Amino acid sequence: DLEAFPVDNAWARFKQWYQRRVRDITNNLSISRMSSLIAAGLALLGVGFVGSRYGPRIKNSWPKMEKQLQGLIGDSRYKGGFQSDMDKYEAGKILGISSNSSQKRIKDVHKKLMFQNHPDRGGSPYLATKINEAKDYLEKQANQ
Repeated sequence: DLEAFPVDNAWARFKQWYQRRVRDITNNLSISRMSSLIAAGLALLGVGFVGSRYGPRIKNSWPKMEKQLQGLIGDSRYKGGFQSDMDKYEAGKILGISSNSSQKRIKDVHKKLMFQNHPDRGGSPYLATKINEAKDYLEKQANQ
């Protein structure tokens, strides 16, 4: 029964298969592939050099660049709290509309904002008060 399984023959076939695989792999590494690998290696070397040389400069100048970008793009959020007395500018900012808007537009925006910020729905009572105050102020200005 031991002679039915030729161990030497299996080893010889595996050895031939392995040698063919190694030969195929080395033959497939053509000059174009090798040059691509060399180019990729040189590119990584260049990135590393540039990063080590200019990285600290970029790191130190990042806050300045960030401020310049914010100046170009702009920030739509209102910076600052509420004023003690409501004025036309603040009322428009709270509702997110022009202070010269029509009464219909004021009511529509007010309704939408109150739906989103009503205290019964988890909104802030203070914010709801400010929204109502802004609506009243702009409606009063529109009537005059």
